[in-house]
Amino acid sequence: MSDHAPRFTYPTRRKDPLVPPAEYAQALREEPVCPITLATGDPAWFVARHDDVRTALSDRRFSREALFRPGAARAQVVEPDPHSMLTMDPPRHTRLRKLANRAFGAQRVERLRPYIEQVAADLLDAMEAGPCEGDLAERYARPFALRVICRTLGVPFEDHDEFGAWTDRFMSLTKYPPEEINRANEEMRAYFARLVRLRREEPGDDLMSALVRIHDAEGEPSEPEIVGLGALLLLAGHDTTVTVLCGGTVTLLGHPDQLALLREDPGLYPDAVEEVVRLNGPGGGTSIRITTSDVRLGATVIPEGSAVLASVGTASRDPEVYPDPDRFVIRRENRTQVAFGQGPHFCIGANLARAELAIGLRALFDRLPRLRLTVPEQQLRWKDFAALGGWEEVPVAWG
Repeated sequence: MSDHAPRFTYPTRRKDPLVPPAEYAQALREEPVCPITLATGDPAWFVARHDDVRTALSDRRFSREALFRPGAARAQVVEPDPHSMLTMDPPRHTRLRKLANRAFGAQRVERLRPYIEQVAADLLDAMEAGPCEGDLAERYARPFALRVICRTLGVPFEDHDEFGAWTDRFMSLTKYPPEEINRANEEMRAYFARLVRLRREEPGDDLMSALVRIHDAEGEPSEPEIVGLGALLLLAGHDTTVTVLCGGTVTLLGHPDQLALLREDPGLYPDAVEEVVRLNGPGGGTSIRITTSDVRLGATVIPEGSAVLASVGTASRDPEVYPDPDRFVIRRENRTQVAFGQGPHFCIGANLARAELAIGLRALFDRLPRLRLTVPEQQLRWKDFAALGGWEEVPVAWG
């Protein structure tokens, strides 16, 4: 096998639904920077070690804007959006992120806490009043995450059926044909363009209204940038929460000793969230970067112009950083966290996500102490085709 022969295709299907693909763990052990093939057929480099992933996410030589260079690799068939904050480098990224930060700061999230708690309570009321079994994602996690991000952005929750269809397609790496993914992207952008006009006519205390006011007063951010930011935050702001909230529930149900610790001391929920995110954090399948010069990571030199996929999920199981990394330990001493990213593109909604997960998990297990899976864990189906991964459904009962 030549040095640049691809070791596997990303994403790789899980043989065990509870364990990430063996190819990723093998790369971490034997070849932490190795050539792979993306779902589009394009070549890339897979980066697995914790420290190397941090470098790839924060070093300016790993560029997101370089995705627009002719011939650059693609993780998805859909063209990247030049107006999305996700595809910007500083200083353009810094300018737009500074404007968006106002919706996700610690004080703003703290003011949202009573609303988040009420959303959880309302959904659990409905669960207790209705049939005592169903898909946890559809009965609880998805409406919980959507109501919170809709309130934050100023998006009508009533349109949530459209959001789900767009997300399913836009986050797909292999499930849908290119024309469906592109159509979902176009529909989503058209929706947010209409929302910009609506928030100009009917402003509120939300991010979209604030960005429209700033644009009208100062001329920036541009309307395409507002549209791109709104679409990005809606998708990432609810789908990631659904993925981790469902994954955290499955993990806690599979570790009754750790769940018992939370019931004895609910003050441990913030610690539990960090461990849940470490082991259940969404994948980074679409967030590739392009090297703007030759870069050495460990013993490997990645050539200029190469696509790099920094695997935060693999880095989160690096035994050099996390002793016994596959074990779920709420009181784990090392709280180093790479699941939210690193550097300029560190998750802008990390404060909100941590609050949602702590509130959502605690409310769920407090109100439904008999919550249980209705199928063996091994029968759960992992979304190998999705950029963020996650369970296709989580069938539970609580009566």
